[in-house]
Amino acid sequence: MHIQTLGASGGMESREGTTAFLLAPNLLLDAGTGAQQLTPAQMARIDSVLLTHAHLDHIASLPLLIDTQYERMIEQGKALTVYALPQVIEILKQHVFNDAIWPDFSVLPSSEKAVLRFSPLSPWESLTLPTDEGEPLTITPFPVSHSVPACGYLVSDDTMKFAFSGDTGLDVSVTTSLNRLGALDCLVIECAFANQLDDLAEIACHLTPQRLAALLATLDSPPKMLWVTHLKPGLREQIFTELQHALPDTLTWSLPS
Repeated sequence: MHIQTLGASGGMESREGTTAFLLAPNLLLDAGTGAQQLTPAQMARIDSVLLTHAHLDHIASLPLLIDTQYERMIEQGKALTVYALPQVIEILKQHVFNDAIWPDFSVLPSSEKAVLRFSPLSPWESLTLPTDEGEPLTITPFPVSHSVPACGYLVSDDTMKFAFSGDTGLDVSVTTSLNRLGALDCLVIECAFANQLDDLAEIACHLTPQRLAALLATLDSPPKMLWVTHLKPGLREQIFTELQHALPDTLTWSLPS
């Protein structure tokens, strides 16, 4: 499995876009502004998108991606499938693809030949998605704790077990989920705020370095590699310094970019 970070920022900045990872040439994990790094040739290969939740920094590129590829998909008789929790799909239908904010591509050019398809997921129910290159990937959504309906994803093949938390706070349900996943080769998890904003992190259901360290301490086994994402741009250096103090020396971690 080769994972390409398209965006991992927690806000607007020139150096990096918001959350988007390319898991395979045809498979996108979240569709934040980082997905704008895709070339036209890369965009043409995307046929599946996994969404953790419907916050704008995780879906911003999705409407434009579909619009950009509309004519090609019609000509080739193809569609883009969005996989997400039922509640997330409902939010997208009501508030994004509603013919007011953006065209409802789930009925264009017709309901029978729509270029956008929604596929609802249930926590802990795995599915297998084909990839353009390499082995199929097994995808397992798992519960996390955020201010809106959200999930994380375990992505695995014969070579690697990779888990992405999406946005989450510190909660026993997250510990339960991560321990149920078992030993991980890589855990990608957020850390949006500095320690001084602990009250805001609690309200918004995000992590701080102290909260992330507390969460990791509850795991049965640490991941082989930790990627810390979603840092707020104005707090990046402070969060990084606090992570250096909060995370154990035995843990291998980095900020993906």
